[in-house]
Amino acid sequence: MLKVKNDTSIELPLTYVGKMTQQQLEKHLWDAADILRGKIDSGDFKHYIFGLLFFKRLCDVWEEEYEERLKLYQDAQLAADPEEHRFHIPPGAFWNDIRKHSTNIGEQLNAAFRAIEDANTRLRGVFQDVDFNNKERFPDATLELLLQHFSKHRLQKSDVEADVLGAAYEYLISKFADDAGKKGGEFYTPKMVTRLIVECLQPEEGMSIYDPTCGSGGMLLVVCQ
Repeated sequence: MLKVKNDTSIELPLTYVGKMTQQQLEKHLWDAADILRGKIDSGDFKHYIFGLLFFKRLCDVWEEEYEERLKLYQDAQLAADPEEHRFHIPPGAFWNDIRKHSTNIGEQLNAAFRAIEDANTRLRGVFQDVDFNNKERFPDATLELLLQHFSKHRLQKSDVEADVLGAAYEYLISKFADDAGKKGGEFYTPKMVTRLIVECLQPEEGMSIYDPTCGSGGMLLVVCQ
């Protein structure tokens, strides 16, 4: 059970904890996409899956920081102080707050996303105007399945390293592009094409590179390797 700054108790759902491999995380995220299959266009999968992934990661890392500071300070209010966390999550906008709802889940998710962006200027736009509040596309039963699925694994830094999360993100971008067919080329360039472009450019230290279609930064990652 977790106590936050306003002394509200939150029941934590049962989740698997411990290190996740890249393969395990990739399967976990792709299985989440399967829940949406047939309900929305495959080209839109990434917006909703990544939105929930970022939301779960933010909340799990906040809890990890909270527990660390609670051990250090022995003070629940100080451990929950926004100054003690990389990102602030307002009351009512935690993952476990959303899990308490069985109706109007999409509305609650939208409100949590906006509250987090409003409270953290660095996160403005991270949810990319994701809208779960459309009951024709996202009935409560579907969203409940998605939330149950994402609740299966804890995504704290001790469970999922940043490199593993980044690699899984890139993997899903490519999978979604394949699934979307020709439309996938609008948001993902295959690695072999990216490598060919980098080899043709032959960038060297000190040079500036302009990429007007940066997207997920695949070319930048190749340059930095």
